[in-house]
Amino acid sequence: MTEMQWERWARGSGIGFAVLLVVGFTLFGDAPKVDASGSEVATFYGDHGGRILTGAALIALGFVLFIWFAGAISNALRQAAQSRLAATILAIAGAIVGLQFLVQALSASLALNVADAGDEGVLQALNTLAWSADALDAFLLAGFIAAATVGLRRASTVRPWFGWVGVGAAGIVALRGTNWASDGFWSPSGGYLYVMLIAGLGWIVLTSILLVRATPAVEEAPQTASARPA
Repeated sequence: MTEMQWERWARGSGIGFAVLLVVGFTLFGDAPKVDASGSEVATFYGDHGGRILTGAALIALGFVLFIWFAGAISNALRQAAQSRLAATILAIAGAIVGLQFLVQALSASLALNVADAGDEGVLQALNTLAWSADALDAFLLAGFIAAATVGLRRASTVRPWFGWVGVGAAGIVALRGTNWASDGFWSPSGGYLYVMLIAGLGWIVLTSILLVRATPAVEEAPQTASARPA
């Protein structure tokens, strides 16, 4: 494959990330709410261990693609002399993936054997920790969307309307970080999670498509000394 073909695949990896996340999330099923008792947590993870482990693996693999997608955005910004934003995007992406891997590791541990052998108080605490980490991760994702939107607009890679889409998506995602009710729509496990997912994944898929379409058809050949104007 040529360099531009690899670049196109990298820019399109955001779509692969969205697909794996949706499939993994669906397989995972209706996880215990943030206010679930220890016995409810134990029952869920004990009864659906295989499905949960498969879902967690797919979600983790999806976040590997997310890193690749973030690298493609960063590369595009560096080429457009937006080095500071390019570095910021990679740093935020690394933090997002690290926190999400922690969440998936907690879920996988509960599904393997912790739920069967653990104390109910410990199980409840681990479930709450996973939901809390996921909610706080929304601030990082909002920062990622905002930085990428600003950078791509400065680089003139996308149209002006994309800037408003990015601002709206970042705002909706950031509100997820304020979901601290003990139950209901505004809790970490409440209905606003799905609003955030639609906004965040929608922005990622849209950005991925626009970046693929903006990929040069051929790589520009470096200018040789003999070809440079005197």
